[in-house]
Amino acid sequence: MSLKVCDWKHGKSWVYSITYDEGLVDLHRFAIPLHEEFGIPGHVEVVAGHLGAVRQLGQSSYNGFRHMNGEELRDLLRRGWGVGNHSWSHEVITPQMVDRELRQAREVIEEAIQAPVLLYCAPGDNTNMSDHVLAACRQLGYLGAMSLTDGVNRSQAELFWLNRTALHDQFYGPFFSEYDPYRNIRQAQQVGGWIIDYCHCPLEEPVHRNKDCSQAQLRQRFEAVLGEGGEAVWCAAPEEVVSYHLCRRHLQVEVLEENAQRRRYRLGFAGLPPQVPCRQLTLELQVPGAWCHSPSVWVQGAPRPAALVRPGLLRFTVEVEEGMELELRGDQPSPWARRA
Repeated sequence: MSLKVCDWKHGKSWVYSITYDEGLVDLHRFAIPLHEEFGIPGHVEVVAGHLGAVRQLGQSSYNGFRHMNGEELRDLLRRGWGVGNHSWSHEVITPQMVDRELRQAREVIEEAIQAPVLLYCAPGDNTNMSDHVLAACRQLGYLGAMSLTDGVNRSQAELFWLNRTALHDQFYGPFFSEYDPYRNIRQAQQVGGWIIDYCHCPLEEPVHRNKDCSQAQLRQRFEAVLGEGGEAVWCAAPEEVVSYHLCRRHLQVEVLEENAQRRRYRLGFAGLPPQVPCRQLTLELQVPGAWCHSPSVWVQGAPRPAALVRPGLLRFTVEVEEGMELELRGDQPSPWARRA
């Protein structure tokens, strides 16, 4: 078959996302302006029991900071950000606590933001990625779960154990590694991977060196991602990346016609979770070079532009609907033939 799905949207080589645990209101002052400047969407992990409240949680370094309320979170959604569930209490989740921490917490957040919450993010450490927690996430219809394991996610990653890269000024002992704005970028480029950064609330100085970076260091990170990535990196909220991953995994293609004059395909999904919000896929199609002078693809009988990647290879992004047909025709006259 001449048609294939790109690993990542728009044919990008690798992906970058960033998450902020707790959803503190100071992000509006220190982080969001940088996101707006660089055009990178973000993602906040919300503790449902702390919505709009001043943090008072044990010996937390962020006690005294206020959590965003519903209106402040909705402002992020309007900016293209995402919102995840970071539990109800930020405590270790026992089997007896699963309903409150995963189901009730999600309902409270969804009511506050007036939008679905599709991702769970483990609070504290990977203790909250235990088997009973992840089983409940699947049963409750989450699309993925984010851990605190430092690593790059592959294009075929397990969505219920997504790695996140710590964007911290300094790591805990005994390593004490210093901040590196290029962390994991080279590996993501080499393996075609997905970096998900995480921190809390970058201020002028890190609130806790082992839990956060500074505002200046966040700027360095964005400069490194875009400087190294250029046109090859896809910057997206995690929900969009997970949606793409699932659509790619569940896509079914039926070849209707492949010959010297025409390529026709019928697309659909098999077993795609109904809550997947974004169903766009980027496709590539091998065609004879003579078909590339005015590249376009017909979607449900209507022409759409396609990009010429190189001679004989076209690329296009479409919103996939069940049973939709794609067609490329080789009987279009060349521009110079039409002028003659």
